[in-house]
Amino acid sequence: MPKYLDIPFNEIVQKAQMLFWMNGFKAVTPEDLADELNVSVSTIYNKYGKDYLFLEALNSYVSSFSDPTLKAMRDSDKGLETFREVFYQLIDALLDGGFPKSCLMVNTVVELKSDMDELNHLYDKYFKNIRKSYTVVLERAYKLREIKNYQKIPDYVEFLLGVIFGLSVLYKVKTREELRAHIDEQLSLIK
Repeated sequence: MPKYLDIPFNEIVQKAQMLFWMNGFKAVTPEDLADELNVSVSTIYNKYGKDYLFLEALNSYVSSFSDPTLKAMRDSDKGLETFREVFYQLIDALLDGGFPKSCLMVNTVVELKSDMDELNHLYDKYFKNIRKSYTVVLERAYKLREIKNYQKIPDYVEFLLGVIFGLSVLYKVKTREELRAHIDEQLSLIK
């Protein structure tokens, strides 16, 4: 029996995900995938394909990391403090090795932009879910009287997207304390 049939598909996706996360899509070759997955190169070409494994890795990332965090944000009973807690957790994950590199989706957007048509649907879904979740939290903050102007919520959503994705770069040059101070400062601008 071929070796790849002994490995559960989710394990294959997880191993491929880590390889893509560490190196980026373009740097990973089918040979790298074959080595990482302990299968033949022909298995990569004939059974999976690099693009397919990459898309599965991104979908797994979203369902394993992003979606649970966003659901927890929506389910919280806190307002702006929800963002502080989540952003602090992200800082800790980036600095303590919980993430091997910055957000896999951010890395993908930066590396590939719109190079793969299949990614556009995933980007749209990903960003729609983030915007929806941020809106829920900001609406709750409005009800808690932490925000005065309800009409500014869409602007705050876009602002917070910039803040969280900015962490993907800032964590490389700032200390934990500087990053937390940066988050506190940014959140203080939402009124």
